[in-house]
Amino acid sequence: MQHLALLAFDKEKCKPFFDRLTELFYEHHHSEMQDPEEYEKLLYMVKKPYDNNMLDMIDKWMGLEKREWREETTREVKLALYAIRYPDTLLLDSFTENPRSDIKRLSAYLHFTHHTYAIWDEDTRKGLEKIGIYIPETKVADPFIYGAYVSAIELLKDVAPFTCFLEHDVPRQRLFQSALAAYGREE
Repeated sequence: MQHLALLAFDKEKCKPFFDRLTELFYEHHHSEMQDPEEYEKLLYMVKKPYDNNMLDMIDKWMGLEKREWREETTREVKLALYAIRYPDTLLLDSFTENPRSDIKRLSAYLHFTHHTYAIWDEDTRKGLEKIGIYIPETKVADPFIYGAYVSAIELLKDVAPFTCFLEHDVPRQRLFQSALAAYGREE
């Protein structure tokens, strides 16, 4: 289902987005709500071996409630973070119910441990929809929906004009995801 949206991709529909990508990125990423300084610190602070403190720092930056997971569940997630390889998302399907119930949290862990996965965000999903890429809503870590989301952002990176690649300390996935989030919030 999700791959059909990518097959029917209309590059011309992206032109208004690409023309404003830098402005949109700064609007979202550099907002007070996003705390860009903390984000950029986390890019370098989260490293192997992953520990609970690192996951806590990500949760804090995301504004998420404290994890109420058993130690085995946290260990399961940390082990998966070692095992998963971009762009694969199928390992998400093997998680127990607690971690699978929160796509925002898991996608943030993937982003900060791999830098290539996009953080799940409803505004970003709406931004993709505005340029003709439909990704269904979800709160659970569905590997196919999240995989389509990641692939759609990757596709945009592949077809974007060179003027969209500004020099910045953030991964390109974050550059496009942030711009899409700002674009998705606009009426």
